[in-house]
Amino acid sequence: MPVETEESLSMPDVTPEKRLDGWKAIANYFRRDRTTVMRWARDRDMPVHRMPGGMQGSVFAFEHELAHWAVPFGDVDPSGQMPDAEPDLSTPAAPFAPPNPTAPSDASPDARPPVRGTRRLAWLALIPMVGLGAIVIGQSRSALPAAERVAARVTLPDDPVAAADYAAARDFWAQRTATSLRQSIALYRRVIARAPDFAPAHVGLAEAWLISREYSDATEAQAYGNAQESIDRALSLDPDLASAHRAQAFILYWWHDKAQESETAFRRALALDPQDGLTHFWYANMLADLGDYADATSAYDRARVLLPGTPTIEVERACADWQAGRDALAIERLTDLAARRPDDATIRNCLAWAHISGGDIASYAREYRETARLRGEKQMLAVADRLDAAVARDPATAHRVLIDHARQEFANGARQTRITPAFFASAMGDREALLPLMREAVNLGETWYSVNLTRRIGARWPRDAEIQRLLVRLRPKDRPPR
Repeated sequence: MPVETEESLSMPDVTPEKRLDGWKAIANYFRRDRTTVMRWARDRDMPVHRMPGGMQGSVFAFEHELAHWAVPFGDVDPSGQMPDAEPDLSTPAAPFAPPNPTAPSDASPDARPPVRGTRRLAWLALIPMVGLGAIVIGQSRSALPAAERVAARVTLPDDPVAAADYAAARDFWAQRTATSLRQSIALYRRVIARAPDFAPAHVGLAEAWLISREYSDATEAQAYGNAQESIDRALSLDPDLASAHRAQAFILYWWHDKAQESETAFRRALALDPQDGLTHFWYANMLADLGDYADATSAYDRARVLLPGTPTIEVERACADWQAGRDALAIERLTDLAARRPDDATIRNCLAWAHISGGDIASYAREYRETARLRGEKQMLAVADRLDAAVARDPATAHRVLIDHARQEFANGARQTRITPAFFASAMGDREALLPLMREAVNLGETWYSVNLTRRIGARWPRDAEIQRLLVRLRPKDRPPR
């Protein structure tokens, strides 16, 4: 029997409805021997069919069924470089085959994470399983074990090339780097070109744009605008797609500052799929920002149970410590995370916010530059240059570089509210810069939902009647429905 290595797990292109007759043909499809594929059929429920004729009857299989079956077990070959522009649709993404049966199961709580350079499709069990139905045939979802129910929620396009691209796009999305996100976006576009009515691909494209704000050089306006367009299309195709409502909720809160509408969308997503860990995770992030720390902790815990071992949850939990006012603990945890995950831009961004909350503009500038470097965002790097120079001249006024940049963003539509620059001014004790921002926000009818930031502004100026009066007008009059 051949040794089943990571490199040997490859499959040829799949052809819709092509039938493979006999164990030899099935084995050739996977580039394995007959014994291996017969074991997969016995132990892993690989979909094979038997012709009538007794115990020794001939077997056959369909390529598209094998491709769908292999996805939850397979590996993605990330070596091909996806173009930044519209991709070439002539080349399918690398297809998939079952992993080494002797390796630890990815579903096991004690399984080791994959070594650097391998991309297991187990990530599909740790990220949202967008789908309309089950790919396990002949069993009800409730009758399946928990791990199999997760896999059963995966739905793929009927086109096997699009299915391979879709799974690869999810994998690149999960890696959360500037390069992998560009690859993910290109692959999702390729899927949509081949399967335009496959709603989960539109959601996946939206999610790739949404996290591109944090891990790549996409601007807020670009990311949210593209994401909204994709979500509108997804919901028009499938109004009951839970992941689409989750992404819509994210956009409503973090871009449009519509907390009540976001709450409604999150609750709709959870009603449609209460076991979606990413929905609980994103919902927790919103609750933490709203100051509902007990509910946020509960939602984070649900997400951890549903998405065990997901690094981003650990990062956001540390950020939530800062949001709850536990600054020293947050900085300690985030610093430890940064040492363990030096390429994670979100950790650096959270550290920057935690540092400036205490008036430490020098540490903020350091983490801001590192965030910009990891994202590869040229405009952010230019701001970092100006900020570093301002810190060197006079730390007490260096934050005004950030305020000036925010005003440029207001002008070009890249920023929606003034709460962030107002917080910077407040944290640095700059009343002269703070008051105009607050007055403008009141005049424009802004609502500042972030309890963390408004609480800190209020605590910084407890005896300033004008700032307190403006805060009352900027805070939400009604909290989102619980």
